[in-house]
Amino acid sequence: MKSERVEFCRRHASADEYFEIKDPSVVEAPEGGYYLYASNGISRDLPWVVGRFYADTPEGPWQELGPVTITGIDGPEVVAPAVIRTVENGKAVYKMYIQTSCFGADGMIAVATSDDGIHFTGDAAPALTRADIAEPVITLYDVAISDMTLGGKSFECMTFSGYRDIGITNPFVGCGDVFTSLREKGTVEWQQPRLALRQEDVPFHNRPGSPHYEWGLEGAKVIQLAEDAFLMVGVCFLDKDTSARGTRQRVFFAAGSSPGGPFKPMGTPVDPTVYPEGTGENGHPDTIDRGDKIGLLYQERAGEGQGKPWHLRYGEMDKADLLAQVRARLAPPAAHPLINQPANHAAPVAAPKPRRFG
Repeated sequence: MKSERVEFCRRHASADEYFEIKDPSVVEAPEGGYYLYASNGISRDLPWVVGRFYADTPEGPWQELGPVTITGIDGPEVVAPAVIRTVENGKAVYKMYIQTSCFGADGMIAVATSDDGIHFTGDAAPALTRADIAEPVITLYDVAISDMTLGGKSFECMTFSGYRDIGITNPFVGCGDVFTSLREKGTVEWQQPRLALRQEDVPFHNRPGSPHYEWGLEGAKVIQLAEDAFLMVGVCFLDKDTSARGTRQRVFFAAGSSPGGPFKPMGTPVDPTVYPEGTGENGHPDTIDRGDKIGLLYQERAGEGQGKPWHLRYGEMDKADLLAQVRARLAPPAAHPLINQPANHAAPVAAPKPRRFG
C-alpha cells in the first residue's frame, strides 16, 4: 500500500508549528465530500480538543473548521472520537461516541448527539461502562463504530479497549484488550460486549508483565468484508526493549469470521515512513469504504520528541485482496502431505501468505 502524508490547511497561518493530529474518524458529508474528527493538540501539553476538518476526498487536503463543542460529558481525556451520521426519529443527526478517560480508572464510552456536526450534547446515559463488561476491567477507551449486515439485519458494531489495570506505579500501564459489542439499528441497548482479541494472542505485541511493556492494544475498529469475513484494524506495540520507545507503535490487522471474534492476528502490514528526522511509528487507523478499495487513514510520527509531531497518512488497499487475506488467515491449517492422506490423494495447496503493504 502506497501512502502519502495528508496536508492540512490551518485557519491561522501563525498556528503552532508543532500542531499535531491523532485518532482520526471520517464521516461522509451530506453535501458530498468528507468530515474528519480527530484529537487535536500538542503532545507536550494537555488538554487536547476534538478538531473538525473538511475535504473533498480522504486524501485531502483537509481544511480546518475549528474544534467542536461537547457539553454534558465530563472527564480528563474527552478525545479520540468516533462519529457517524444516522437517523433518529426521522431526522438525520451526528452521533459521537467518545472516551472520558484513557489514563485513569472508571473511564466509559459516552455518546453525544448533534444536529449540525459542530455542537454536541451528551446523552443522559453513557453507551457502555465497565459494569457492562463480564471480564474484570477498570476502564474503557478508544472507541470505533462501524456498520454491518448480519443475517439480513443492519447492525452497528462498537469496538473499544478495556483496561485490566492501569497506574504509574503499577507494572501494567494501559494494559488493554479489544472488545466488541453489537446493536441492531433501530434499537437502544447494546449487546453484552465480547472479548474479541487478547494481548497474549498477538505474538508480535509486547508482553503484559514484561519490564519493557509500553501499552496495550488500542485504536481498534472492525469492518465487514463479507457475511463471514471481518477485518480488525488497530494498534499494537512491538515486543522490543524500552530503548526503542518512539518506534514500537504499529498498525496491525487481524481476521475474524464474526465481529465478536475470536480474531487471528495477520501482522503489522504498514511500514513506518523514513523521514529525515528518523523512522518512527504509526497507529490509530480509520477505514473509509471506497467501493472496491478500502482507504486507510492513520497517524504517524518520525519518533518521540519535539520536532516529530503526530500527523496523518492515507493509502488504499484492494478490498478483494484484503478479503482473500482474511479468508486465508481463517482457513484451517493444511494437513501434512504425508499424514492422514488417502491413497493417491494430492497434497493440499498451502494458503497464501498475507501480503505486506507499504
